[in-house]
Amino acid sequence: MDKEFLYKYFAGEASEEEEKQIMDWAEASADNYRLYLKERRWWDALLIHSDLGDKKTLIRSKRKVNLWMFSTVAASIALLFALSLWFTPEEQPEEKWQSIWVPPGQRAQVTLDDGTSVWLNSRSTLAFPASFTSEKRIVKLNGEGYFDVAKDAAHPFIVQTDRYNVEVLGTSFNVLAYADHESFETALLTGSVRISTAGKNMQPIVLNPDEQVSEVEGRLHIKPIDNPDHFRWTEGLICLDDERFEDLANKFSLYFDIKIIIQNPKLRDYRCTGKFRQSDGVDYALKVLQAEMKFSYTHDNELNEITIR
Repeated sequence: MDKEFLYKYFAGEASEEEEKQIMDWAEASADNYRLYLKERRWWDALLIHSDLGDKKTLIRSKRKVNLWMFSTVAASIALLFALSLWFTPEEQPEEKWQSIWVPPGQRAQVTLDDGTSVWLNSRSTLAFPASFTSEKRIVKLNGEGYFDVAKDAAHPFIVQTDRYNVEVLGTSFNVLAYADHESFETALLTGSVRISTAGKNMQPIVLNPDEQVSEVEGRLHIKPIDNPDHFRWTEGLICLDDERFEDLANKFSLYFDIKIIIQNPKLRDYRCTGKFRQSDGVDYALKVLQAEMKFSYTHDNELNEITIR
């Protein structure tokens, strides 16, 4: 592998196709991975010690971040990212902000300054202060996150999304709020949360343990949590319990960042039950379902599209 090609990738200047080539090469053998690791460490060291044109030095965050992938080589690469990940701060009146993004088909865990633990699902972004210094502990989520909030009654914890805010004192809960997806859901496992929004005239909604709220046609509806296994995505599992195939396809599309077209309308309402590991990928899941549902599909990598017939 040309080192200049690797440096282009490390600098964030590689195309999606070039990024895939590098990842495929790194995962092809242990020798490739060792070279990748060596060059990445050199690149990170250069970033840390270089003086950029604007006189700002890039400093890697020491915050605990775990990026989880499941093949042997990929797991090593994930550990590399955990050691070398750095964040771009956003200027705020009193706090400097950092952010973490999770690639498609992966998940990550981050421990915030106050001890709050956050799991992030595929294609999710979390922005958070390097240190909580305000009266409220505010983070911003685009995607899906599972929060185990450190108790601090004097400093409420607020998760801001593009549509609603979820406020807690100390609790564990799940929030699904992708900006490019219609769904908004919050499920409460322990404690209590309050859902509100600054952009709409609505009464805040308070959830009790084992309740969840979903947005349907612009309105929030509360119901009991029907299956806690749905939140086992923190373990890398996609769990299905009598779920419509069309809904499952939408979930695959969301988590793996791929367009899925179902051409056979008879397949849409087929009910699916079972578990898949997110690390196995969408093709593996579809091949398992094929044995029971009797469909065919094509996967166009160039268009990033799957057509099911």
